[in-house]
Amino acid sequence: MHRRRDPLIAGFALFAMFLGAGNIIFPPYTGVHAGSSWVAAAFGFVITGAGLPILGAVAVAKVGGDSNELSRRFSITFGKVLNLLILIMIGPLFAIPRTAATTTEMSVLPFLPQGTSITIAFAVTSAIFFLLSYLLSISEGKVLDTMGGLLTPVMIVALTLLAILSFVNPIGTPVESTITEAPFYYGFTSGYQTMDGIGSLVISASIAMLLAKKGYEGKEKHRILLIAALIAGVLLGLVYFAYTWIGASGSSFLQGISDRTVMLTTAANRLAGVFGQAVLGIIIFFACLTTASGLTVTFAQYINKLTNNRVPYKVLVALVTVFSFAISQIGVEGIISLAAPVLEVIYPICIVLILLNLFDRFIKSDAFYRGAMLGTIVFSIFLLLKYIPGLADFANNVIKWIPLGGKGFGYMTTAVAGAIIAYVIALLLPTQTTKTKLNSV
Repeated sequence: MHRRRDPLIAGFALFAMFLGAGNIIFPPYTGVHAGSSWVAAAFGFVITGAGLPILGAVAVAKVGGDSNELSRRFSITFGKVLNLLILIMIGPLFAIPRTAATTTEMSVLPFLPQGTSITIAFAVTSAIFFLLSYLLSISEGKVLDTMGGLLTPVMIVALTLLAILSFVNPIGTPVESTITEAPFYYGFTSGYQTMDGIGSLVISASIAMLLAKKGYEGKEKHRILLIAALIAGVLLGLVYFAYTWIGASGSSFLQGISDRTVMLTTAANRLAGVFGQAVLGIIIFFACLTTASGLTVTFAQYINKLTNNRVPYKVLVALVTVFSFAISQIGVEGIISLAAPVLEVIYPICIVLILLNLFDRFIKSDAFYRGAMLGTIVFSIFLLLKYIPGLADFANNVIKWIPLGGKGFGYMTTAVAGAIIAYVIALLLPTQTTKTKLNSV
């Protein structure tokens, strides 16, 4: 009986690990600024916020659940470095601290009496939050069942309740958009901040490891991971669409609010008063707790495996918890401002890597594969230069010169160009073959 429920539990657990702080606060923010163009923005958000995680999970499933294998035709070493960088970002540096900060700002602060010390409240709430996350993460074998079978259903009920209220009794009518770029692209890039597109590469591998601990191997594990990815992706897509609408419906008065957490709290209050705020508080607490725990498990598992068990799993969980607590004290907006440039640089690499793995069997030449990756990395370097004083204008001009660069998709152009150039060079060199041996760097 339990084995029949395991695909659903795995899907709920994967959804819970994806659905964290950013997944709740960014769709309404996108809807507020997209206004009457919210549908196009919502579709863009769904593609990167839900579609890309599904594709990432499918790609990981195809290589047997080992995320390092995604880079096998380019460089295994590069894959390990990329995964480690992703884990640091979605782990103790950005995503985990953001879950605690969001929980404090949206589930606690709105209900505290005036005059309460915000600094003390932040520290105390974050400490309690991370204690619960630690207790949930420390027992590696029970994480999947606890999250997927117990916590996630409660969260889904609360999410559904607030969404239904927004459609039955909307806050208002969407007003004209305030964004300058195309609504679809605005939503597409807003979905980056969820970090799920890049996180799916390592989170899916963590789910695969948890399934292995339950006795699943080979094709059966592959099948359950695919089902879980589909369940998680559909649930994410529905949440993003509904919560973009919540923001759009209140855009007439929410556009004057810059703080994302205040914006969503205000929307919930307008939607259903204190009851709406309470439901939102429940959503935020469960979403953030399950994500923090899931990401802690993912980080600890990966580093434990990378060090051949030399650093114990429980020690890693404790270290992640303490470090994340410290970072969480700078608040949601501070964490978002730190994460934005890093995400812009690394997302193109992950998107192209996922696409290459999905079409792996059609790519006969390793040179084509490597050229595409190198072309993407070059584009990401220019994205990085945008944030270096003195080089920003030069980088922006180069990016705009690249076809599709001005629309945010220049990495697709450089990936295709790199692939073609590398393929032609491989054909011209007599020592090369159309398909070389798999790179084992």
